[in-house]
Amino acid sequence: MFSGSHYPALPFKAELMRFPSREEGAADRVGKLYTLKLWQMGRALLQVLGLLLVTSACFDTQAAHGRQRVYILESQSPWVSATAQTIEAFRERLREGAGDSVDVFVDYLELGRLPGQEHLDLSIRYLTQKYSQAPPDVVLTLGRAAIPFLLKNKQVVGPNVPIIVANAPLTEVPDKDQLPNSIYVGSQYNFLETLKLAQRLQPNARNLVVVGGAGQYAKQWLDDARRQLEPYADMYSTRYISEIGYQQLLNEIAQLPKDTIVILSVFILDGDGNSRPTLEVATDLAGVTTAPIYSPLPSSIGTGIVGGYSDDWRTQGKTAAAITLQLLAGKQISELPRLNFGEHKNRIDARELKHWQLSESAVPADAEIRFREFTLWEQYRWAILATLTLLLLEAGVIAWLVIERRRRLAAEWELRQRLLQVIHLNRTAAAGALSASVAHELNQPLGAIRSYAEAAALYLKADPPNLEKIGPIIEQIIRDDQRAADIIRHIRELVKGRSSSEVEEFDLNEVVRDVVEIVRPESTKSGLKLDLVLAGGPLTVRGDRIQVQQAIINLALNAIDAMRETPAAVAGLSISTARSNDGAAELSVVDSGRGIPADKLNTVFETFYTTKRHGTGLGLTVARTIVESYGGRIWAENHSGGGAEFRFNLPLSSKS
Repeated sequence: MFSGSHYPALPFKAELMRFPSREEGAADRVGKLYTLKLWQMGRALLQVLGLLLVTSACFDTQAAHGRQRVYILESQSPWVSATAQTIEAFRERLREGAGDSVDVFVDYLELGRLPGQEHLDLSIRYLTQKYSQAPPDVVLTLGRAAIPFLLKNKQVVGPNVPIIVANAPLTEVPDKDQLPNSIYVGSQYNFLETLKLAQRLQPNARNLVVVGGAGQYAKQWLDDARRQLEPYADMYSTRYISEIGYQQLLNEIAQLPKDTIVILSVFILDGDGNSRPTLEVATDLAGVTTAPIYSPLPSSIGTGIVGGYSDDWRTQGKTAAAITLQLLAGKQISELPRLNFGEHKNRIDARELKHWQLSESAVPADAEIRFREFTLWEQYRWAILATLTLLLLEAGVIAWLVIERRRRLAAEWELRQRLLQVIHLNRTAAAGALSASVAHELNQPLGAIRSYAEAAALYLKADPPNLEKIGPIIEQIIRDDQRAADIIRHIRELVKGRSSSEVEEFDLNEVVRDVVEIVRPESTKSGLKLDLVLAGGPLTVRGDRIQVQQAIINLALNAIDAMRETPAAVAGLSISTARSNDGAAELSVVDSGRGIPADKLNTVFETFYTTKRHGTGLGLTVARTIVESYGGRIWAENHSGGGAEFRFNLPLSSKS
């Protein structure tokens, strides 16, 4: 897996990645500690020897496992933003290409903050022993200060180790003979293009101020700026500010005229000798300046700097990693291009354009604009359009569904009314079929009433009247009258027309008893034996009582019609109820007729299907419609003893 070497007490091995804060504290305390310890060279050398023994054993173990090693040699400090971003991108790209098979070690030379010869000598001795005991497969150096260090100390890396130099200006690249086995990922800190960008944004500017840090390293960058900006020296009133105290620098920037272009260069130390990372300086200057600030350093974007023409540190790291992967795979350095380039372009902070009221239309078309505050429409245009489209489609679908629902409800209501009419017509037809039998049945009680009345009249005419006989006669008259009234009531209920169903809970056994009373005259007329077998307890179901009664009458009349040609000796009709195993009320109507052809068992309930000469084909269809509308099921089968059996079930209510 990737790892970094840690040597915490060495002046040349700061390992400040454990102290990434830019605030004065960790970094300054470490720097001061190193300065105080320079005179303790002897003690440091002893520490080096001890640590070399430890690292040597560690490296021997790694070598035994055949792992490859990449050493990163950073010329400055770990808290430099360019360093952190480049190394992070390098590690990510290397991990993508090589997995965990490569060990990465990082050393920080701190050449900017510790430029003394003692520190340099100690670093050289340490690195020479480290690289000789555990030779690297590839060395990656970062920063322009690494180039002169390598030119003066070629023995550190070794003659055959490939060297990749990144984050260094191409102007610093030496001749091929000076540093063999080297390849470059050059950066371009373009002060000239940065000034051209500022000119576009501030066409009325009259002053130019270039700000840089103290020390030899920062002076190199200021020299680059002077050289690049020389053609514009007469166009502006130009000043270069460096080597002054930090507070004085802030005061001067705070008093600049508004028609000034400020360009920030590299910082390592301020004029007071304190460590000042460039990002910290950029943030502080942006907080006090009265004029826009620009910089060719890409890491300064987001600190309050308007922008500049700059590299991309992550691209530098990824490009260096791609070259490293090729070298680790066995490719010779001579087979690769010696000079490689990162991505250079204008990079601008949109928030600062707005802050300084600079025209965005003056920005070059190919510039990268960061932190742009898009309007809701600009940021989510397609999402808004898609959402509106979906809403319109949804509204259309909802409207269509509402219309269709109304149409369906209207159609269902109309169908229901038609169905009620059909059911009523079916009841009327059934009553018509029963009319002759009902008339015959009514003649009996009516005739008996007349006979009883005549007898009573005779007993009343006797002298004296025989009142003892009158009482029983009157009781017989009342009983026969009630019988006639029941027959008439059943027929009236059967033919009564209604505009809607009357759903209620009722006992199926009671309905069957009423049906038997209605169809008994017809069965008697046909010479049939009518048997009734009811369940032991009540079978409470929920539905329209009259409609369920009609369904049973239809089945009973259908059974009677099926036995018209059956000899009277064997003709019989059985109606029974029971509680089924699945917890439903079940009714069965069995006749002793010819039965149903096997191929017609599934079609007898279809509309207009009939085998009768004068049948309508609606009786069984209506029965099925009624049963199914209340959650039941109806079917037909041939009885094992001969004849047909029609059965249906209805769900029992909670009261059963």
